[in-house]
Amino acid sequence: MTAKKKTNNKKQGVTRGDVLWMRSGGALLLVAVIVVAAYWIHQKMQDPSLMPVKSVVLDGSFEHVERSELESIISRAMSGGFFLLDVSQIQSALKELQWVSAVTVRRVWPDVLVIKIEEHVPFARWGGNRLISEQGELFSPHAMEQFSSLPQIDAEAQFAADVMQQSRQFRKLLPGDDAVARLRRNARSGWTLWLTSGVRIELGNSKVMERLARARLLLDHFSGQTAILDVIDARYSGGVAVRTRQQGSKANEKTNEKTNELKIESIESQV
Repeated sequence: MTAKKKTNNKKQGVTRGDVLWMRSGGALLLVAVIVVAAYWIHQKMQDPSLMPVKSVVLDGSFEHVERSELESIISRAMSGGFFLLDVSQIQSALKELQWVSAVTVRRVWPDVLVIKIEEHVPFARWGGNRLISEQGELFSPHAMEQFSSLPQIDAEAQFAADVMQQSRQFRKLLPGDDAVARLRRNARSGWTLWLTSGVRIELGNSKVMERLARARLLLDHFSGQTAILDVIDARYSGGVAVRTRQQGSKANEKTNEKTNELKIESIESQV
């Protein structure tokens, strides 16, 4: 009987607390193994020789951006293997180039990096040393000489979006053979246009498109003879004032609201 009792005592030596400690210790050991493994994998992936990027594909038509400059920036920004390569760093570095409008960088398994680059499309000259793109972004090219044929815009930078929107409307309304050569938006939001024919049009800061439509009627009336016109002032209610290139010559003109026929009320010099 005594021996039996001793055997039972030995079997009851492993308590529930011991089991919990053993399980906790096993869990901690497993966590430690996972942490060490993750650290080892991270260190290995930092090694460029492990799954390196073997080729870079440049997508885009490069008219102004130098390909050699792109390659130099990309090679400096390449660090780490395929997975840990910092694509945002490459994207930011390329976006700093003056002619770059947008950049997309993506990985293609297993070892290719595809970089798509969009260039600014110049719309007009802005001030003396900048351009504005078709997307309404201002940027400064290295040289301005080659863009001398673009229209000139004079306005404050904060109004770039408004100027682009208005410019597109002007372009639709004016004839193609007498487009806008220069545009100015003054501090009072007043608009002035200079056409390729040399005619200056004053539009003011209200009902701008309505006033330009009246000026367009006058241009159509003098089709083929716009060289004699100097200034069209459309800042009048329902009419325009005209100054010819002959010194001191002025004319007041009105449009008939019902028929849209142009009536010349008085001309101070022969036209």
